[in-house]
Amino acid sequence: MADRHPPEQPRHAHDSLTVGLVTNGTRSISTAEGHTQVALGEVFSLPQGLAHSCTACGPCAYLAFSFTEASLPLGFPTRLPLRIADAGLAACLAELAACCERAAGALEIQSMLAEVLERLADHGVETPCATRPDREEMTRAVATAREIIEKEDGQGVGLEELAQSCGVDAYALHRAFTRLVGLPPHAFQTHARLRRAKRQLREGMAPAEAAIEAGFCDQSHLNRHFARVVGLTPAQYARAYARRKCPPL
Repeated sequence: MADRHPPEQPRHAHDSLTVGLVTNGTRSISTAEGHTQVALGEVFSLPQGLAHSCTACGPCAYLAFSFTEASLPLGFPTRLPLRIADAGLAACLAELAACCERAAGALEIQSMLAEVLERLADHGVETPCATRPDREEMTRAVATAREIIEKEDGQGVGLEELAQSCGVDAYALHRAFTRLVGLPPHAFQTHARLRRAKRQLREGMAPAEAAIEAGFCDQSHLNRHFARVVGLTPAQYARAYARRKCPPL
C-alpha cells in the first residue's frame, strides 16, 4: 500500500495489478486507448504491464494497492474498467488502508482484503470460468471456522489460516461465512472477543487485563469496540454488573 501525492508520472507500467483510490483532487490517466479522469472518491485499476502516464489536475492524492497474480482468488476477472465509480468499493479500500495503518489483526486485514477483491470482481469485464465451491462443503467449512474463532484464546487467526484449517479457498470461505453468518469473519471475531471480555469483566477482571485476555491488542482497542456494541465502557459495564443493574448478555 502507498499513499502518494506525485503531480506527474511519465509513461510506465506496473509489475502487478494496481488498484487506487483518489483521496484528493482528480487524477488523469493516459493509455493507448485515451485519457481517463478519476475524481475524488473514485477508484482506478491498472492491470499488470499496461503502459500509462499520470497527471494531476491540481492538488491530488491517492492510496494505491498492488496485487500479485498469486494473491488474487480463483476466477478473478482478467479485465477491469480503468475507472470505477463505486462508493462501497471506495469505502472498503479506505478501511483496508486504515487497518494497515493501525496494524489491525490478521483476520481483520485479510477479511477487508477479501471484501475489496469481491467488490472489484463485480466490475469484471472478462471473467475466466471457475468451479463453484460445493454448498455443503462450504456450510461445513463455515461451521468449522466459527468454532475456531469462538475457541480462539487471545491469539490472532488469519483468513488464510482459517481456510487451510477448513480445507477451502480463503476468498470462498469469506463469501460463504458472510452469507451464512451475517457478519464477515473479522466482525464475528470482534463479537466473540467482546463476549469473552464481558465474561471476564463480570468475574472481576480489570479492563486492561480483560482486553489482553480476550484478544484485543490493548485497552483502548477494547474500549472502542465495547462502547460501539454495548453502549458502555468496560469499566461502566463492570460497575453496573457489580450493582446487578446490568444482566449478563
